[in-house]
Amino acid sequence: MEYQQYSDEFLLRLIAQKDSEALEAFYDRHAQVTYNLIVRIVRDRAVADEILQETFWQVWQKASGFSGRGSPAAWLYRIARNKSLDHLRRQKARPQLLETLSQEDKEGEPWDRLATAQTDVEQATERQWDYEYLQHALAEIPGEQRFCLELAYFDGMSQRQIAQHIDVPLGTVKTRLRIGLQKLQRILQAAGYQASDIE
Repeated sequence: MEYQQYSDEFLLRLIAQKDSEALEAFYDRHAQVTYNLIVRIVRDRAVADEILQETFWQVWQKASGFSGRGSPAAWLYRIARNKSLDHLRRQKARPQLLETLSQEDKEGEPWDRLATAQTDVEQATERQWDYEYLQHALAEIPGEQRFCLELAYFDGMSQRQIAQHIDVPLGTVKTRLRIGLQKLQRILQAAGYQASDIE
């Protein structure tokens, strides 16, 4: 059986039936991107390796729970993201923040400060993950549409400025932005983002 030819959805159905070769094919297809997303969050390759294995172990255990809403890849990335954040909450945030507390802080109200600082770490991590996933989602959009979106959202150009910059009619830019944004919204919503997160 040639597993690499099967869709992600079909592979997950096989994994739910405990087909280890299907898991291996799913792993081969998605492990590198998943690992890259994890390592950029936890900043530790050894830890990222562990989280990657835990992520695919959960796929093995929970494949039957895939709802079919959104893509299997987006479901996989959500698992990896959650595990990365859990790791930072347990292992990274608390010990590092405790080390930075001065003696004065320790004699005062360190736990209030620690809770605030830990929340800051988690929020920064969430933003970093969102940025990384946005980059991954943009990579799935055709080049001309992606380029217009990047100029609009990352470079802050108006539609008219984009049209002048790439020397195409304003109407073409508007069309590319509209179609590109619709595709981006579908990709991100499949990953669990809300429309308000995208706008």
